[in-house]
Parts: sequence; structure tokens; C-alpha cells
Amino acid sequence: MAPQKDNATSSNVVSLIGNAHLDPAWMWRMPEGLEAFSATCRSAIARIQEFPGFIFTCSSAAHYAFVEETDPKLFSEIQDAVKSGAWSIVGGWWVESDCNLPSGESFVRQALLGQRFFQSRYGKIATVGYNIDSFGHNANLPQLLSKAGLTSYVFMRPEQQEKVLSAALFNWEAPSGDRIVTYRLPLHYSDYIFSVSDKLRFLHFYDLFTPRAPWMIFYGVGNHGGGPTIEHIKEIIQLRSEGRKIEFSDPERFFANLQSKDLPVIRDEMQPHAIGCYSAHSEIKRLNRRAENILGQAERFSVLSKIIGSDKNSEANSSDFDLAWKNVCFNQFHDILGGVAIKEACDDAITMYRESISIADRSIRTNLQRLASRIDTTDSIENLIIFNSSTFEREEMIEFELWNPEASERGNILNSVVLIQSDGTRVPTQKIEPSGKIGDDRARFVAKVLVPALGWSRYSIERNSSLEIASLMFVSAGHISNGLISIDLSRAKAEMTSYRYERPIALDDKSDTWSHGLRAFNGESYELVKLSLETREKGPIRVSTNIHSDGGDSDLWETFLLSEGSEFIELRAGLDWRQKRSLLKFRFPHGCSDPVARYEIPYASIERPIGPNEWPGQSWIDVSEKDGSHGLSIATDSKYSYSVDGKYIYVIVARGALYAHHVPPHSSDVFGDTGSYLDQGWQEFRFLIIPHKGDWRKPNLPKLTEQFLQPLIVHTESAHDGDLPSTYSAFNFSGDDIRIGALKRAEDVGGIIVRAVEQRGEKSSGKFKIADAGWNAEFDPFEIKSFLIQDSKVTEVDLLERPL
Repeated sequence: MAPQKDNATSSNVVSLIGNAHLDPAWMWRMPEGLEAFSATCRSAIARIQEFPGFIFTCSSAAHYAFVEETDPKLFSEIQDAVKSGAWSIVGGWWVESDCNLPSGESFVRQALLGQRFFQSRYGKIATVGYNIDSFGHNANLPQLLSKAGLTSYVFMRPEQQEKVLSAALFNWEAPSGDRIVTYRLPLHYSDYIFSVSDKLRFLHFYDLFTPRAPWMIFYGVGNHGGGPTIEHIKEIIQLRSEGRKIEFSDPERFFANLQSKDLPVIRDEMQPHAIGCYSAHSEIKRLNRRAENILGQAERFSVLSKIIGSDKNSEANSSDFDLAWKNVCFNQFHDILGGVAIKEACDDAITMYRESISIADRSIRTNLQRLASRIDTTDSIENLIIFNSSTFEREEMIEFELWNPEASERGNILNSVVLIQSDGTRVPTQKIEPSGKIGDDRARFVAKVLVPALGWSRYSIERNSSLEIASLMFVSAGHISNGLISIDLSRAKAEMTSYRYERPIALDDKSDTWSHGLRAFNGESYELVKLSLETREKGPIRVSTNIHSDGGDSDLWETFLLSEGSEFIELRAGLDWRQKRSLLKFRFPHGCSDPVARYEIPYASIERPIGPNEWPGQSWIDVSEKDGSHGLSIATDSKYSYSVDGKYIYVIVARGALYAHHVPPHSSDVFGDTGSYLDQGWQEFRFLIIPHKGDWRKPNLPKLTEQFLQPLIVHTESAHDGDLPSTYSAFNFSGDDIRIGALKRAEDVGGIIVRAVEQRGEKSSGKFKIADAGWNAEFDPFEIKSFLIQDSKVTEVDLLERPL
């Protein structure tokens, strides 16, 4: 649409939104950011008292919770202002999150924490989603927002020069078909460059301007808080006295007056902006995914304990989970999870993530020990109890270690064990290298076990026994195979069921931490140099090979593991990265002549174009032949930045950018080598490499990645009596198209919440049974459904756990 190049006023009244975008941590640490929020609130209350008709808008329940805890008088004044309509609460989330990198369930928790806080303190929830500074917005947000009580959405980035839209105001539609009225904010959220009168003038030169459309213009001091100033408000009052068609307003009022049915529909993601944020700060990225997954496991095992009747401290457990999720959601603030805050703020985030992980780990340990102490193990002095948090049966490899002091005391080395299932089935094991380097007093083994859904299996341990098994496992200096799949480490041409290794590449990266202005990393590149290749494991159950490579001052160790009967390869990597202003990409040859790339996004997946551009993704990516004949999938435990060209899937694993370096205003040349750089030193990460026949649906990637990210838990238990059986399952479910995204205790009513998601982009159905409750449900493509189970009764609820 051509811009209107004139100074005529709009036929509609322009809504002026007095706001204070505030980063709780960015170029400052959290205590400074939250104090700045308190100061901003005091200023806003003063402006409300001084200027009748002025309205203040602010988001982020976490910030309000801080004021409630530290300044009750100020919090009470905010409550009065909200009640009077002079203060508008928006967002509905715990913070203004990054809108690409959190998991689907994390977005649900942002709303669950934020909206419940607003409801309990202000008597209402927010209706306007609000992420005016976040760096891109995933395509499934309309569903995640609308099912959490948010009927409209405001964002700013990407701007028109980054993402061309046909209108600033539109209906945004998710892959599920859910829609939300959306407004892309022009001319920034603060007045750090332009005054209100400047913005009113420049609005008519905005690319998408039309005088008949309604418009919002934001004003106020942002980033470090401040909000609208006396000068701002007096300027608006003066402009109104001159006859300008403007008014004090807030986003909720603005959207309430719209006729959304007349708006254009846009079905797309809002990308890209600041591609460096997908890969900056590997440790924060790793801890985010780890915290999300272990909290999910902890909640499921808490539900299992509730069903069994072993939850002796459920209230404390729920309180701990609340704190853990608040930490995770706070750290998903866009500058923190994006890795673009100062080092001190990032270190604070790491501490908070680790607290959440510790809370989850303690809950798992306590709940599983309670259950294990009730399982009848009288027939064996030494047992493994394998717990499965997934809602589907799993047959996969486990690793476990046994204490064997007889090795050093008497010279009796433990070389073999057999696991015996409760039905008498004997399961072979293979000895592998132990974690501790203290000789043979610790013995480590790998075995394939079968565990039912949301439950456990007991295996008794028979020491110094072995089983002969037929095996197709093969390993040589340049080749690994199990009869189903093979790895070629010699870089020869790969067959469809093979994976051909390619060395990672390093690229020069002179961009700032955000990588402003870039869509791809195209610096000068070089391959890492292979120094050695050695066989690490060679047995009937698992084989592995290690490659050690050199990259300048850095070293990389890649261990490829292939298990008996497996259709995927596990890659475990250890990286000592010492390169500054450069990045390291792993590359995986996809073997497709006409490739189609599909990326996991929060609770959905989408296709994206082939090319050099960097894209954010969740835990998996797939590239398949357009005819659906074959493809390659990659899953990762900690990385988020992907690209795909005609030959490779690329994943950025390390990036040596400067901490918190922003261009403009600062050129990187200003800092020389005196700055602090990201990703220096040791890190570990893992991949699954999955060659497959068929298209992206064939390998069931959501199921595989859940197994990868939420492993079976191996618990050792001695002999004792008990009232629980050797094998137990609390969940029965049919429907391969459906993924269980969350299984948790309900917030208020003492029941259980089951969250299910259609994962293949097709209409589907599922049949569910947990404890004594059973039900069927129909799903649209990528639809999220939540169910409350209470006293064997099943009620469908929204993401805030309210009945539909």
C-alpha cells in the first residue's frame, strides 16, 4: 500500500499510549531493573494524580509481584489506579518473553503465572498480548495467546524493512486456525528519538499509513523505565487544544472499538529480527531447555505419586514448582534468553536456572524414592527400577553403574551382568567405560529395557552372568553399522539409510551480539582439521567411534554411538571453544535433491524456505525430499539456531561474540580484545541424527525428542517387601498423531491437568485413560487441548485451567 505523503490528520482519532517498556535485566542486573520499575510506578501514579484523563499502560506480572513484595503502599495505589481505569495492565505473561525460543509449554506457563496473578490482585486478566520489544514472533502465538484469554496482540519487531506486511492492523492466524487481532506498532514504543508531535507528523509517511485506519502511537521513556513525563503529557494536552484528533488511551480500549472481521488475514510468522539471539550464550540456551524438560518430568512424576497415593508433601511440592517456573519464565525475558545482556545479568540467570533444575531434581528424587520403597523387591537383593515419565511405552537403551569394591579389595572384577525382568525375561548388558576413574570399583553397563507409560519396570541384577546374543553390530576405523543404519566417517557417498560425516566449519563473525542487519552468517569459513579417529565401544549392544578435531585454538571431540536395533545415531560432543568473533556450525548432509525444510516451533511445526538465512527452532529440524521418499532429521538437546541449503542442515553450536555489544552506537573496533566474549571454554551437547524413509512425519520426531530430552530414570533399590507391583502404568493412550505436552497437578482444585497437542498438522483423534478417568477427543491440525481430571470426571479447560 502506498504511503500517504501529506500532513492531513487522520479521519480517526489517534490513540496515544503512555507506556514504560522496562527490561528487568539487560545492561544492568535484576535488582537495578526491578528498582527502576518501582520508580516508574511511582512516577506513573504521580502523573495520574496530576493529569485527569491520563492513562498508563504496563506489562509483566513479575514486575508487579516485586512491587507487591517490597512496597505494599505503592502496590495498593496501583490497584486503585487499575480499578479506576487510569492504569492498564497488559501482556498477561510473567515477563515480555523471547517469542521464539521457549517451548510451547513455557508459553503456557508465562500466561498461567501472569494471568492468575492479575486476576488475583486486580480482579481481572489482561486481554491484550504485549511484546513490543521481542525479537521475532513464532507462528503459533495466535493459538497460545487466544487460549489464554488474550484477544489481541501488540508487537513492533520485525519492522517493515525486515518483514513486509500488507497492513499494520490485521487478523493473525496460527497453523491451527486460531486467530488474534494484531497491531504492529510504528515509530517505536518510546520517545528516545521522536516527540509525540514528531510521531504524529511522521505517521503520515509510514509505509502502511491510510487515514481511514485506526492508529496507536506509543510514548514514554523506555528500557530503563521512566514512563511518560510531565513534558510528554503537557505536549499532548497542548496538541489537543489545537484541535488535533488525539486522545489518551490504552491498547484494550483501542482493540475494543475495532471491527476485526473487516481486517486482512495474515498466515505467517513474524521473522526475522536479530538472528544472533538464536545462538548467543550457549550455557543459557542449554539451561533453558534442560529446565523446561526436567520440570516437565518432575510434574509428571508428581502426578504419578498422587495417583499411587505417595504424595506426602503435595502443597510444598506445588509451591516449589511455582518458584521453579517463575525462575524459568523470568529468564525467558527476551534480552536474557536471547543472550544479549551483560555478563553479570547472564550469570544471575544461570543461578536461577540451576535453582529451578535443583527443585525439579529434588522432587523427582523424593517422589521416586517413595515409590521405590513401596515396590516389592523381596526376591532380589539388587534391583534396577526404571521410571518412565512419558505417556507412551518406551523401549530404549539405559546406562547404569554398580559399586564393586571387591575389585580393589580382592581382585574380583565385575565384567558382566544380566538383568532379569519381573516376568523372568533375561536381558543382556554390555560393559562400557565408567564415569569415575578409580579402576574397576565402579562398573558401568548399557542395556535395552522396556518400560510402560507413566510408570516403571523392575529388573533384578544377576552379577557375573552373561547372555550370548545374535548381533549385526559392526565398527571399523571409518564405518559403523547395526544392519539397519550406518555411519560413514570416510566422507564417501551416503545411501538412504546411511549418514555421511562432514566436518564442522568455523566462520568469521564480526557482527554485534544481536547480529543486527543480518539474515545469514556469511563470514570466511574453514573446516576443522581431523586429528584422530578411534573406536571407543565395540560390542553386541552398542558401538561408538570418537573423532578429535582441531580448530585454531579450539578442540572438538565427537563421539558417534549406534545401538542394536536403533534407527538413529546419537552424537555426543565436547567442545573447548577459544575463538573470538567467530562461530562454529555443525553440518549434516541431508541427501535431498529437492529439499523441503520443516522446523519445530512452540507446540507446532512449519516449513521454511531453503537458503542461507538463519532461523530459530525448537529441538528438531527435518529436511525431506519434496516427493516424500526420504529425508534426514536432526534433534538437539541445547541448540536453537538452524539453516538449510541444497546440501546441508546447519546448526550453530558456539558463537564467540562480545557480551552485550550493540551496533549502533558502538563499532566492534572500539573494544579490541579487552571485552568479555561469549562461549569461551568447555561445553557439551548432543544430537540425534535420523535418516529416514518417507517425509517428516515418518520418524515421529516429537516422540523421539521427548525420549532424547526426558530420559528414563534408573534407580537402584535393595531387597524389601512392598505393596506395589514390579511393573506399573498409570496412563493409557492411543493416537500417534497426539503428543502429551504437559501432565501436571491443577492449580486450584486438586485435580490433574492433561495437555495434548496434535503434532502432524492433520485432523486427528485420541483416546485417553489416566487412573480411573477415560475420554476421547477430536483435534484440528496442531490444536492444543487441555483437560481437567477431578474425581474421575473430565472437563475440557483453556490454558488458564478455566472450563470452556
